[in-house]
Amino acid sequence: MTHILITGASGRLGGAAVRSLLALHPAGSVHALVRTPGAAARLRRTGVDARLADYADPAALAAAFRGIDRLLFISSPTLDPEQRLRQHRDVIAASRSIEHIVYTSVHGADHDPAHAATEAALRERGGATILRNGFYTDPFVTTALQHARNGVILSATASRPLATASIADLAEAAARVVAAPPVQALWELRGPAWTYPALAAILSGLLGRPVESGEVTPDAVGPLGPLHAAAAAGVLGHETDDLRRLLGREPRGVASVAAAAVHSG
Repeated sequence: MTHILITGASGRLGGAAVRSLLALHPAGSVHALVRTPGAAARLRRTGVDARLADYADPAALAAAFRGIDRLLFISSPTLDPEQRLRQHRDVIAASRSIEHIVYTSVHGADHDPAHAATEAALRERGGATILRNGFYTDPFVTTALQHARNGVILSATASRPLATASIADLAEAAARVVAAPPVQALWELRGPAWTYPALAAILSGLLGRPVESGEVTPDAVGPLGPLHAAAAAGVLGHETDDLRRLLGREPRGVASVAAAAVHSG
């Protein structure tokens, strides 16, 4: 039996990956790495072996990785690039006995020092698949829904396209890759491109009232501002076919993510 461990299993991507993997793999061979006893207890109730360790604790990582054949390595959530790289190097060092690693990198990793260095370290190690995840569709939709209450969703994209991907699809793709026979590869995972005027029309239909898209400066859209600016510069609109190939179906578009968000709350 192949034993698979998912790190960051209490986060949105890691948690969704655990659920996807349970649909593909026997629960007794699915293991999850979390930082708190509470998160471990919740996962154990689903039949998953939850192990406690922190990316900043190399000894705990080494203990948690014992008996593991494959690792789905969810990148560190820290925004400090030096801390992220230090944590990633500790994970890689602790994974010497693991046959294969699947790493969740990011769109544009060549220009991100921590992700680029992590990818290089994994290539040097060998036995790794790199998933360059597109930016999540979900937070764009969540923010737009908040603004839609006033009839106008805010955009600093100059109506240029964004090829993003849903968290659910990225998690399912990662689960499918780590459950399949190991292959050294690099996948660029992005979904169907969309624009803010199109999202406004989608929300108008879902909410049953007029919703428009209004252009503002990147500062006015909050934490997503840098991504809006990147879209306006034309660097986020390129679609790829990799996500569809891994899923074996068409990825969820922004309309599907928006419908799920509206119906859930």
